[in-house]
Amino acid sequence: MVNRRIAMSAVVLSMLMLVVSACARSGDEGGSLTVGYAGPTLNNAFFVGLQKGVRDGAKKYGFELKETNANGDAGTQFNQTQDLITQDVDALVLVPIDSQGIVPAVKAANNADIPVYTLDRGADGGELASVVETNNIQAGQKGANYIVDLLKERYGKPQGNVVDLQGLVGTTAAADREKGFQGVMKKYPDIEIVANQPADFDQEKALNVTTNILQANKQIDAIFGANDDNTVGAIRAIDSADRYEPPSSDDHIYIVGIDGTAQALQAIRQGKQTATVSQNPIKMAETAMKFINEQENKGKTPPKTFYYPTIVIDKQNIDSQAVKDYGVWSKEVQ
Repeated sequence: MVNRRIAMSAVVLSMLMLVVSACARSGDEGGSLTVGYAGPTLNNAFFVGLQKGVRDGAKKYGFELKETNANGDAGTQFNQTQDLITQDVDALVLVPIDSQGIVPAVKAANNADIPVYTLDRGADGGELASVVETNNIQAGQKGANYIVDLLKERYGKPQGNVVDLQGLVGTTAAADREKGFQGVMKKYPDIEIVANQPADFDQEKALNVTTNILQANKQIDAIFGANDDNTVGAIRAIDSADRYEPPSSDDHIYIVGIDGTAQALQAIRQGKQTATVSQNPIKMAETAMKFINEQENKGKTPPKTFYYPTIVIDKQNIDSQAVKDYGVWSKEVQ
């Protein structure tokens, strides 16, 4: 009789433990998960937006969050990611500075059975639970097509001199945007790419690169920046070279970027930047945190790739309801 009671007690205790465990890892508000976030830098408003989205998502789902900031150094990010793995986090969120260099860290997480999510950029190897990003090929195409339409309006047909300021070499975002942009431009033989150089998603680099390009080219119709830090740096170079002309002038240099930063939107209002293909890093990062909650707490498999939509913002629609509905993310990170 005693043995039977002991056995029954053990069964009840086991059932209670299962219930408690299930409760701890269920529900829309998540629970008892630790997420590691390896950010690339905070010297760029877009990445500040990603950080905010990760933090907002962690708060919403009740995750403990462990954050690192690599300050733009791929080696540092690799070491920080390895450190997060040794802390036995339940999931990793990465924004790879170097899509190849981060691969050993991704594989180390795989070996530790830690699901890896990436934001904005992918990795060239290892198993990723999900990549939440912009369709960067499409973003490059949108920028290119916008410039083509401007040149058609100026000359009556697609022709002119265009500068291509690439992003950070080694990132999938930069490679895909370049692929999309160049893929469109190759369709138009009368559009000449007079300069095609990396500006590394960095304002100061873009300022220096564009300064040299302006000195070497007396006629430039348009500049494409792989992000808005590239375009803002280009605007500074144009101002310093006394090459700015208002949009009504045939000598005005059209400038189209990607991101939707506060500086870019201000430049659009001032007539110095023509358009930006806006992303929403806050919502993008929140989406990744939602996927973590659904996978870890509900057993729902996330999509391998999720493309968060973009919207082209220019002077005509900057105050439109469509832009407001999409979200002016830069207002939330100032």
